[in-house]
Amino acid sequence: MTAADSYLERVIDLTKNAGKEALKYYREDYSIEEKADDSPVTEADLASEEVLVEGLKETDPGIIAEEEGFIPGKSEDCNWIVDPLDGTQDFIDKTGEFSIMVGLLREGRPVLGVVFAPAKEKLWYGVRNQAAYLVEDGSKRKLEVRKKSDLSDYVLIASRNHFSPQDEAVSGQLGVSEIVRMGSLGIKFCSIAENKADLVYYTTDKLGIWDCCAPQVILEEAGGEAFDVNGNELQYDLEERRMSRGVVGIGGEAREEVVKVLQRNIEAF
Repeated sequence: MTAADSYLERVIDLTKNAGKEALKYYREDYSIEEKADDSPVTEADLASEEVLVEGLKETDPGIIAEEEGFIPGKSEDCNWIVDPLDGTQDFIDKTGEFSIMVGLLREGRPVLGVVFAPAKEKLWYGVRNQAAYLVEDGSKRKLEVRKKSDLSDYVLIASRNHFSPQDEAVSGQLGVSEIVRMGSLGIKFCSIAENKADLVYYTTDKLGIWDCCAPQVILEEAGGEAFDVNGNELQYDLEERRMSRGVVGIGGEAREEVVKVLQRNIEAF
C-alpha cells in the first residue's frame, strides 16, 4: 500500500467535513473580504481550511493551504496542497459550483486528489496509477473520458467569472460544438473526467497550485491530460505557488491542435 492509499479515506472524510462546515455559511450572512490579488475570501473559506489543516497536521507531509500558507511536516518530499473553497465567487453567487479540494504532491507531481462539491453532493477522487471515481447518491463509479478526436465535436467548459476576450477569441478558432459556463476549476476538470465535456483552458498566470493539484490526478486517472498552454507538463512551484503558464485540461485526442491555437493567440506565454 502506498502513502497515497493509506491517506485516501482520511482525506475523503476531511473534505466532507470541510464541505459541511462551508455549507453552514452558504445561505446565511457572512463576511466577505478582498485579498491582495483582489479575489474574495469568506468566513466559509477560513472555516473549511481550519477543518482541513487541523486534520492534515496529523499526517507526515507538509501543508500548503491557500489562506494559511506553508506548514512544515515530517516528510520533505510530500506536501498537501489545499484549496478550502475553489470557486469562492460561485459560493457568493450561490450557483452551487464550488468545491473543497485536497491534493498530495510528491516530488513535484500530484499523486492523490479529492474534490468535493458539497452543494451538489458529489465527490470525485483519484490515486496515481489506480483510476479515478465519482461517488454520488451512495454509489461509486469509475471515471473515463470520452476520447473524442475532432474538435468540432468538443464541449468546451468556460469560466463563469474569468472568461476574457482573448479566451473567447481562442474558443472561436478552436471551432468547438458547444461552450458551457461553469465555476470552480476542480469541478471543470472533474466534469471532463466524468464524460460531460472535453476541454477547459486558462490562459491567465493567476491560478494557484491549489487550483490544479487535486483535479489533475482525477482527470489524468480518467484518461485525460493536463498541461500548460505550451503543451508542457504542469510545474508546481512551491515558492511562487502559481501556475505561471496557464492550465489546459482535455479529455480527447486533439492536444496538438489545441496547443497550436493557443500558441497563435497568446504571445505572453
